[in-house]
Amino acid sequence: MIENTISLKRKIYTFLSKRQLKDVFELLHNLSVNTQDWLILEKLNELEMTYKYMLSYQFEGVADPEREKVYNNILRSLFELTDDITNELLSADSPDYFYQRVRINSLRQNITIGDYRKQLIRYSEELSLTDLLDSGIEKQTKKRDIAVKRERTGADMFQEVLVSKRSEADDYEELIRFINDIELPSREKCLMVSAITLSLIHRFDARKAQALMHACRSDILVVRQRAIVGLIVILQIYDFRWQLYPECVQQLEAMSEDEGFKKSVLSIIKQLIRSRETEKITKKLTEEIIPEMMRFSSMAKRKLNMEDILGDNDFSEKNPEWKKELEDSGLANKLQEYSNLQMEGADVFHSTFANLKSFPFFNEISNWFLPYDPAYSELQSLNTNDDKDNMLYTAILNSGHMCNSDKYSFSFSLLQIPSGQREMMVTQFGAESEEMKQLQKEALSVNPNLDQEIVSNQYIQDLYRFFKLFSQRNSFKDIFTLKLNFYESKSIAPLISDIEDMKQIAAYCFDKNFFPEALTIFNKIAVIDENSDVWQRIGYCKQMQNDLHGALDAYLHADLLSPDNSWILKRIAHIYRSLKQADKAIEYYQKTAKLKNNDLSIELNIGHCYLELKEFDKALNSYFKVEMLAEKNAIKAWRPIAWTAFLMKRFDLAQQYYTRILAEKPNSHDYLNAGHTELCQNNYKQALNFYKQAVNLEDNSVDKFVEIFNEDVDMLLSVGADKNLFPLIFDQLRYEFN
Repeated sequence: MIENTISLKRKIYTFLSKRQLKDVFELLHNLSVNTQDWLILEKLNELEMTYKYMLSYQFEGVADPEREKVYNNILRSLFELTDDITNELLSADSPDYFYQRVRINSLRQNITIGDYRKQLIRYSEELSLTDLLDSGIEKQTKKRDIAVKRERTGADMFQEVLVSKRSEADDYEELIRFINDIELPSREKCLMVSAITLSLIHRFDARKAQALMHACRSDILVVRQRAIVGLIVILQIYDFRWQLYPECVQQLEAMSEDEGFKKSVLSIIKQLIRSRETEKITKKLTEEIIPEMMRFSSMAKRKLNMEDILGDNDFSEKNPEWKKELEDSGLANKLQEYSNLQMEGADVFHSTFANLKSFPFFNEISNWFLPYDPAYSELQSLNTNDDKDNMLYTAILNSGHMCNSDKYSFSFSLLQIPSGQREMMVTQFGAESEEMKQLQKEALSVNPNLDQEIVSNQYIQDLYRFFKLFSQRNSFKDIFTLKLNFYESKSIAPLISDIEDMKQIAAYCFDKNFFPEALTIFNKIAVIDENSDVWQRIGYCKQMQNDLHGALDAYLHADLLSPDNSWILKRIAHIYRSLKQADKAIEYYQKTAKLKNNDLSIELNIGHCYLELKEFDKALNSYFKVEMLAEKNAIKAWRPIAWTAFLMKRFDLAQQYYTRILAEKPNSHDYLNAGHTELCQNNYKQALNFYKQAVNLEDNSVDKFVEIFNEDVDMLLSVGADKNLFPLIFDQLRYEFN
């Protein structure tokens, strides 16, 4: 029953998006029978009757200026009915977190948002009075008791808002009053914004959406930025439905007049795009950087142990070999890349803290969204004095690189270690934090919006951890799987429609290798601001998606706008060659060669094209030119020279070059081709010897060797090899290696 209800809900949403309302009515009638709620059936029948009248008037030619409004209201009501019917059915026995909470809350005494607001204000007042007491056990105990009650109330409020029904006018007013109340701490306002967002992700509610938009104008930075992040996510999910609520559309249009709001939207969209790199960054850290650091650390340790054994106790001078080892290992570059990612705001700590989400703290859903607060009851033992500039406050609270969730993980981890070691860690962390604060201060002088970017980035990382790590995450729609098609959204696109904004987001997607998304935006930019650079990027995006014909068209367009650009010409030549049009590829490689004289890569490709056209003499001349230009790296030309000579039946020349190649660092194909050359000269013993070497390099597998040999059969026959020898060669090798 549960799976069937969910499946029907998705099907109804699909029909609604396609505006196939007859199918919607049929499915909803089937579902509503299970609710045994006559009010729902009555509402459904009323809507269908209205729709039938509308259709009748439409096709009888009756003028109706309200038709579109009526139609949109029907769509809107059908969406809401679908939500109501399926929620009622699923609330009975669905194991999803949301419906579990619905059942639990139905057994509790009903508490309004206003009640929660009054309770939280009372706790704030009690805490202010407690602060007047002299320091001591009594004060600490009272502060902890108040903190526990405040935390429980905040968690209950979060749960209540999360699973609350569609808001009525009074509910909306209470939400606005809660967000506006200057007596309420920002921590609970942040929780409220997150609860509204999570509730909206589960089920659309126009009044909650309006409350979220109201929070986007809050004077409190952390509240405002959270709300804007939540709003963008909601607009991504409900773009079609959004247009059915004029009150929401109008409120968003009014907000779009605020340049500060639009700048925040632009910044947050880039951060949401960047969040898709988290798994890639995590993989790079766990598979490359951290293992390499451990290997290098082990190497350094061995060096120190060796020196200690030899009796040299002067460790002040570092071994210059370590620096060379660091450079040779590539670790230095990887660490620099890590540092750059961190300064950019990338989520480099996800892998570090992913395994630290098992503390009981994270069993409470609201805590995944709780702003970091050293006054949290379980952390008060870490914060032993009232001076907010203490080391822990500086080290953790002010860290711009750790999200709130990770700060709690770090703090709970500190509680697990002895106080002496903890103080040492905090001191060291604090010193590094001071350096980071200085860097942030300098960055702030360059970017006045840095503070709000840090807040929104931390919140996005909090969201990422919730949707990826929460024990019951499968009960929630993962917002980090949503398409990054912001410019296809009617509600979001107007907020970022400025040409400079479009270029920024397109370039950002492009730099992060999100080519489908970048292509969509570059195509829109090309209509407004046609230039060569845009068409080059369009071509590259298509090329990376293996649309070679589309890429070629774009590069040719770019070539018209910016002729004699070697980068464009090389791309055009490369694609022609990939499309097996070597004659056209040569034309563009030769144009490039005129601009970049004696470029080895270009000359080599010209040779390859001639080879593909079977113009062997010209190919050989090109390769000889490469050999002459390459000097010390002439082996680049040796292989194609040897193979071309072989195809021309100039076996002596081929033999001469394969001798050179085999004296370097040959691969299995080199031995294979050398063997072919000897075979065609009837030097069977030498041919077999080379074939044995090829088998050795293919893990002693004759079958692998036979597979690559068979790829060359047509070529061997074309130069006169005796095909009757092939099975004999294979059998001889099998005797040798089996």
